[in-house]
Amino acid sequence: MRQRLRPLRARAMARRPGAEGKLDLSPRARRIAGWVAAALIIGVIALAFRLLGGNGDGTVVNPSPGTSAVPAPSIRFGTALDPATGEIASDAETARFAAGDTFAYSVTPSGSPPTEVYVEVRRVDGGPIETVQEPIGAQPLVDPRLIAFSVPADRLLADFGPGRYEMLIYAQPAEEPIAGGEFELIGAESAAPSP
Repeated sequence: MRQRLRPLRARAMARRPGAEGKLDLSPRARRIAGWVAAALIIGVIALAFRLLGGNGDGTVVNPSPGTSAVPAPSIRFGTALDPATGEIASDAETARFAAGDTFAYSVTPSGSPPTEVYVEVRRVDGGPIETVQEPIGAQPLVDPRLIAFSVPADRLLADFGPGRYEMLIYAQPAEEPIAGGEFELIGAESAAPSP
């Protein structure tokens, strides 16, 4: 029996360290391998989030107000259109509207504007983004050089209520927007100075 055990011991002692398929890495190589592994894991997580994305419940992640992707050119808002140019008058430019104001906007497109546009309005007050006006009704352009409209702010306050909004303008509702911008409607209680 002793003779059987002796050859096993001799074989075990004759092996070189690391010869059993293990990598023999220096501490520096192990540190570098750890950083590479960490970078790969972060990359896989980022790629999975990019491809699958969302809130985890199947809904799309909504950008926070002020960071939504607004197409160029941007919409200029104001209280009056310049009769000579048809654009927002430079001294009337604002993005805040209260009861009694005229709500006007204009866009000078990079090319020739379409003959009619579709307007979508979304509430972006900090909660979930809510569409308050779908881009379903075509609005013919009054001036063929640019996109410009005006309406009493009272009508918008009655339809949408006070809050912050994003406006997107489309040539066709199924296409990407051709212009966008943000504005705010102020209710009577917001317009009054605080004590």
